[in-house]
Amino acid sequence: MTDARPELAWDVDHDGQTTVVHVTGEIDISTQESFDEAARAGLDSTSPLVILDLGDVTFLGSMGLRTLIQAHNDAEAAGRELRVVQGSTAVHRVIKVTGLTQILALYPTVEEARSHSS
Repeated sequence: MTDARPELAWDVDHDGQTTVVHVTGEIDISTQESFDEAARAGLDSTSPLVILDLGDVTFLGSMGLRTLIQAHNDAEAAGRELRVVQGSTAVHRVIKVTGLTQILALYPTVEEARSHSS
């Protein structure tokens, strides 16, 4: 019998002005702690722009939505900008249905998120 729990991986890239957190896998209750760590790692940087790249996320559960809201609020309180790359149709659908399109700055790719002027 194999362990079928979903996995989540992430890494952080800094270029001075921008921090990009690339997230891969499923975001659910079993991977929530790792996703929280990923978001915190991006927001702990000194970059004025933080991009959460969810382009390789295949599932986004309610706990992941909570983290996105918290990350948005934390970035705003610190005077920094958070942009979210939503990537997959599944992730976009969840964000849209929950109304988070009204508060999150959403982009289809990292390149567009990086190059968009505020």
